Amino acid sequence: MARTPLLERSGSLKVLGAAFIALMLLILWVTYAFFTKAFVNYDAVTLKTDTTGVNLPQNADVKLRGMIVGEVRKVEPDGDGVKLLLAMNPKLIKDVPKDVTAQLIPKTLFGEKYVALIPPTHDDGETLQAGDTITKADVPIEVETLLNDLYPLLDAVDPANLSYTLSAVATALDGRGKELGETLVQANSYLQKVNPDVPQLIDDLTKLGTVSDGYANAMPDLGRLLRNTVVTGNTIVAKKAQLTAFFDEATALSNTLTTFTKDNGDNIKALSKLSRPILETVGEYSTTFPCFLGALHTLIPRLDSAYRDGRLHINVEIIAQPDAYDANENLSATQKTFDDASNGAPAKNGKDIRADNAATPSCIDLNEINKGKSHEKAISSQAHPFKIPADVYKLVGIKKPHAKFGSAADFANRSAASSVSLEDLVQPSITGVDSAGERAELNVLLGGTLGMQPSSVPDIGSLLISPVLRGSAVELR
Repeated sequence: MARTPLLERSGSLKVLGAAFIALMLLILWVTYAFFTKAFVNYDAVTLKTDTTGVNLPQNADVKLRGMIVGEVRKVEPDGDGVKLLLAMNPKLIKDVPKDVTAQLIPKTLFGEKYVALIPPTHDDGETLQAGDTITKADVPIEVETLLNDLYPLLDAVDPANLSYTLSAVATALDGRGKELGETLVQANSYLQKVNPDVPQLIDDLTKLGTVSDGYANAMPDLGRLLRNTVVTGNTIVAKKAQLTAFFDEATALSNTLTTFTKDNGDNIKALSKLSRPILETVGEYSTTFPCFLGALHTLIPRLDSAYRDGRLHINVEIIAQPDAYDANENLSATQKTFDDASNGAPAKNGKDIRADNAATPSCIDLNEINKGKSHEKAISSQAHPFKIPADVYKLVGIKKPHAKFGSAADFANRSAASSVSLEDLVQPSITGVDSAGERAELNVLLGGTLGMQPSSVPDIGSLLISPVLRGSAVELR
């Protein structure tokens, strides 16, 4: 049997045809793979931007300082923005700073775009790594967008009017190039002087916005204030007559006060001067006012009871015979003695009374009264007398107990008061003002007035009448 050639066999032709087609497809796929760089290794980096604009082709270049370091492999939407897959050269990615800013820049005015990586001003040394994401992106204004926005403006302008306007501008500028140049130079110098103050101007404008916001927030309150002011103004207008009368009366009162102060100015000054020592004394003894009023509140019912039915009801106890006083013993206290006894802190109880505080204002005895009648009986009888420290008796010149002012031990080891006359106790001196002869003359005057013998006039009479008559001329009729 004769052999059939290979090419003449039907099955062989089919196999060869299929192999040829497969070979052609393989060649096409390999060509496409080489074209798309499928066999090239790269480090994937993601770039996120708001928009890519137009003319950003597939496999667009990625450049750093003008050198190609990668290319754009994929562009896909990502929410409100766009996400670009950058295939970075593994050998060059280590030269790209991590904190770069991406810009989509056209190669020519209307040419295709590429991704320019702008390194930061201050590089911290970190480099871009595979899998990183670049979030800082800047897309410049598209020329097409600018022309599209400019077209409606140019379409709305009448060419004839535009030509007329340009001709008028050209005529106005004709021959004034030098002046225009000088103006621009001056404007440039002004701007150079103003530029250093631009940050301060921006800060002022920012603060002005803050202040404006504050005023805006306060406007409702200001509006209410103005409305209330209108109501107040209307009220004043309605009450104009009463307000005028009030001002007239106030003016009359002011005139009266002016006249009063002019006529009595010296008297007011004198009153203030004379009132000062009185007020100082009142201030010194002001701490005793509460206990004094409390004692009055306690004693008034007792006094009413003691003087009931028009009679005095008292319990009289006979005390032991006191010792006799020495000559002028009760005249031995001086003003200095009182001053020295007023330097210490006020005593709170009888045990606290000392020579330096015996004359200070105190509520000790008044507080004993305020404790109640039963307590008063316990300290006011011969068996339980109310004890007063010897320093208090010293103020009136008492040097000994006299069987009624405590014991001799209370007066022991105490410096005796100096023996002086009564005029050192009171200032101005009583005996220095009224001599014995003057007191006798005053007693004669008082005796004739009172219808009694001069010798029967009490000693206090001359003391009371002397300040009134001193310096006056007295004639007997």
